[in-house]
Amino acid sequence: MLDDLDRLMEIAGIDAIVAEGSAFEVPDIFWMTGFRSTDSIICFKSRNEPQVIAAGFNTLDRIRSQSFVKHTHDLTELYVSLMRENKRAQENPEIIYRDVLKNLFTGKVLGVPDHIPARVLVAVQKLGYDVRVMPDLLKEARARKSGAEIKTIRKAGDATIESMTEAFQMIRDSKVGPNKILIHKGQPLTVGDFKLKLELALVTRSAESAEDAIVDVGKKGFDWHYLGAPRDVMKAGEPIIIDVFPRLKLDRYVADITRTVVKGPMSDRVKTMYDAVDEAKAAAVDTLTDGAVIDDVNMACFKSLKAHGFDSRRLNPTATEGMTHGLGHGIGLEVHENPNMYHYTEKFSEGHVITLEPGVYLKSTGGVRLEDDYVVTKGKAKLLTRGLDDVTLL
Repeated sequence: MLDDLDRLMEIAGIDAIVAEGSAFEVPDIFWMTGFRSTDSIICFKSRNEPQVIAAGFNTLDRIRSQSFVKHTHDLTELYVSLMRENKRAQENPEIIYRDVLKNLFTGKVLGVPDHIPARVLVAVQKLGYDVRVMPDLLKEARARKSGAEIKTIRKAGDATIESMTEAFQMIRDSKVGPNKILIHKGQPLTVGDFKLKLELALVTRSAESAEDAIVDVGKKGFDWHYLGAPRDVMKAGEPIIIDVFPRLKLDRYVADITRTVVKGPMSDRVKTMYDAVDEAKAAAVDTLTDGAVIDDVNMACFKSLKAHGFDSRRLNPTATEGMTHGLGHGIGLEVHENPNMYHYTEKFSEGHVITLEPGVYLKSTGGVRLEDDYVVTKGKAKLLTRGLDDVTLL
């Protein structure tokens, strides 16, 4: 939360932080300003002081009406002077930042995120400022979500669930043809068909895939990050992993949901995998609370899988089958953000929003993965993605 930023800046020993970019390319900019635009802006924040946005021309007018930041620094005259000299602001960061820092910075140590352009970092250093690259400070500040952010992530989850439900109907309506190929409206049902339906459903809900959705059919699901080729054909009796992580176009926040579906009867092997994954997920949820050590939550999952006879790379680094990826990750403005589930000794805090996505993968069968989004509370974690409990068999 923004409320955490001053405290984290003090711990880091910096007096101010500056970031540059557009909301569509740099999530930190949107988080610090609420300004949704393709225009690149500068956001400056001194410790224990409100943010200031530096920009010029029409961009500044839109900032004043659209951003929650109330303080601005007008660069219009400086931009005009550069134009008179046939110079571009982007190519002269030392001139821009000399003005910005002269007017806004009164401290000694200036922090910058690692995504700030190298040309800016070099320019500020040449101006003589003590600059420290802070790769994780804004990420850590964004880790705990406000009530408004949690509500928006739930909204993203609702759009995702409704869109997945629409797309699942294609599988449900399909007939089983020769070689167990699913036939939809007289044609083999492909991954490309399914993804197109999913994309259209998301668009009608003002959402879009943050990246390409994952649709793994049968044995191809053994590679848990295989996206699925458009011509891959869906078949009955085979597990189909469907992992969708869309972004709300206006609100910018994401959800991340995975289901494994089977058309027709499920084999005993897949049923065993599914039950193990389902119980491992429940075990992790039971330990997920404010103050819980991250690895305690991890281990609740991996130990549960082991009790069902499935290996994991966390317990056995040489494992090639079983659960061969991490348990989950933070989500928010990005699909992967803090808290980091590989920071084993750190603890969860109230307001963290994470995915839990246990899975089991066997070369002979493919994979089964289930994923939902949760917010950490003082009690049991709250499920944010509701409504897809009964879609295993279609």
